[in-house]
Amino acid sequence: MRIIRDFQSCPPESRNAAVALGNFDGVHLGHQSILNKAVSLAETENIPSAVMTFEPHPREFFAKDGKRLRISSFHDKVELFAGLGINTLFLVRFNARFASLSPTAFVDEVLCRELGVRHVVTGYNFAFGKGRAGDTAFLEAQAQQKGFGFTACPAVYSARGEAISSSAIRGFLTAGEVKKASALLGRPYTISGIVRRGQRNGHKLGFPTANVSLRNLFTPRYGVYAVRFRIADDKGWHNGVANLGIKPTFGHTEPLLEVHGFDMNRDLYGQRISVELVEFIREERRFDGMEALQIQIAADCGQARKILQGNI
Repeated sequence: MRIIRDFQSCPPESRNAAVALGNFDGVHLGHQSILNKAVSLAETENIPSAVMTFEPHPREFFAKDGKRLRISSFHDKVELFAGLGINTLFLVRFNARFASLSPTAFVDEVLCRELGVRHVVTGYNFAFGKGRAGDTAFLEAQAQQKGFGFTACPAVYSARGEAISSSAIRGFLTAGEVKKASALLGRPYTISGIVRRGQRNGHKLGFPTANVSLRNLFTPRYGVYAVRFRIADDKGWHNGVANLGIKPTFGHTEPLLEVHGFDMNRDLYGQRISVELVEFIREERRFDGMEALQIQIAADCGQARKILQGNI
């Protein structure tokens, strides 16, 4: 999949595409319906398929409060786009200049002049342009006037009858209900990142961990989880237990995911791992001493092994 950051140098093979527009945070089942529609239209019309998304997330740009919103990292989002068959990713730098574009200017300057779109696909509630003044009705009128196709995809509902949305997924993650979040995503909820060096407290306790920073990712409920994880370029999955939180026993303040792999003796520093949160086990809490913590970790490992045996 080609990634294009500068529309003014858009290559001919990426023009005249069927383009899906949106933030696509999490690339959940609702987003997948939009992306699949763009791919289907592209195949039918024998044109390229593309997605346009924004970096940083517009809500992050306007909020300025450091609140973590992203369900999936940019790296994971790109992999998911490619896996759905998208040919080109148009990555928009969301800044003050872009935010000030009127809906009409966005259509004229970006979609028509720079990209020469053949078809635009959005969700039913897509809004864009300065003050979010543009909507699907505006895009439909512009499409008819300027000669490109437009499709607004309807909402997608879960088996429980709820509209699938990034907000609903964040709500489930906040409650530690990772299975419900995964059902809306259409895949296991996963945190990925590069393993970094820590203070080796896990090694000292007899439970070495691979530490992954959450950076700007949305933070699920603090606590201990049964997990499965995969190391980059390694097709196999490994079982383990993980603590997600601030490690109050050690006085930390920055959220961190610490993964202990069962029956594993490998140096993972510097490698990318993908960690699937399978089930919440308990709340994170502070322990009075290392012995109490050690006993609890052993109990957590036992509980995680039982959970994961039922998820094979």
